[in-house]
Formats: sequence, C-alpha cells, structure tokens
Amino acid sequence: MTSRGTPEFRLACLLVRAVLSAAKGIVWEGLENIPPTGPLIVAANHVSMIDPPLVGLAVSRVRLPNFVGKAELFSFPPAGLVFRRIGVIPLDRSRGDVKAVRGALSVLQSGGCMVLFPEGTRSRTGAPGRPKPGVAMLAREARARVLPARVFRTESLFGPGPFTVRFSTTMEPPSGTGGRSEDRAYAESVMENILKI
Repeated sequence: MTSRGTPEFRLACLLVRAVLSAAKGIVWEGLENIPPTGPLIVAANHVSMIDPPLVGLAVSRVRLPNFVGKAELFSFPPAGLVFRRIGVIPLDRSRGDVKAVRGALSVLQSGGCMVLFPEGTRSRTGAPGRPKPGVAMLAREARARVLPARVFRTESLFGPGPFTVRFSTTMEPPSGTGGRSEDRAYAESVMENILKI
C-alpha cells in the first residue's frame, strides 16, 4: 500500500482486505487512473455497506482517502474516535451540514482525496439513484478533478465474486459559476460516467 495514514487506518485496511479476500476475492481495475497528488474526488455508485471500505481500500493503493459518513456512526464515542482517525467526516443528513462541507473542502483544498457517493445513500434495489449536487459544489470550490468509479458484486458478502472496483478517467471540475441547475447537471454527468464504466 502506498499511503500510510494513521495506525487505525492501516489496521482497517488490513482487516478489510483480509475479510473481503477470504469472502470472494478482490479485483481492482484502473488504479493507474488515480492521480497520486492534487485535489481529487473519487465518486462511486453505492449498493452496499461494503462499498466504502472496498473503494477506500482500492484508492489507498495509490493515495490516502478521506470519507463523509452519516453522523449516526459517531454516536458511540469510541467508534466515533476510530472513524475520525481513519479519515471519516461526520455528516448530519437531516439538514444541510455546513461543518461537514467545510471539512471536505479543507481536505480537498489541501490537496487531499475525498471518496464520495453522489447518490447520498445506498440503493435498496440496485438501480442507480438520482445524484445530489454536492459533488459538483465541492469540485468547483476546490478545483478538484472527479474520478468516476464503479463497484461490482458487492450486494452480498458471499456469492458470485470477486468484489470489483473499476476506475474510469478523471473529469474536469465544473467550469461555471455555480447554481443549482448547473450543479445538478454536473452531478448527473458524473453519475452517467460511473454507470458507463
């Protein structure tokens, strides 16, 4: 693994890789498309709780990933501490969480990498959901490139495998000045690129 991160992050990577490899194996495709430096948003589809650790593990082969996670994950303080130590920013999904947005922008503006799921939540049916415009706002404000990624065969821990993460090529950040319709259109183009992978 190229990226070091905290001891908690390194341990999490070891555990995730051991569990998923034992379950049905892991395949990464297109790691060469991950820019090793500079502000980057990795945007992926989301059908399972397996997706965030799987995508994070893949990205960590090249650089250190950061995440946004629902605030409920942080309700038990020891767990919250661990999540923060592995690069997860808490997000209150019941309102516009300015603090979470600022945290993600801070990561990107310092040249870091954020892993985001534009749909905002898992698809219960496997069909893609409508993307939220936040991915566009973050990319525009931080001048971050967006790397579409798609996960396959993560609906269950067992069954046909292997778990697969496939990366496309990066997209330029939005060129406009912002606005909900522009951000929505950009987010939809990100989602279209994910689904074409």
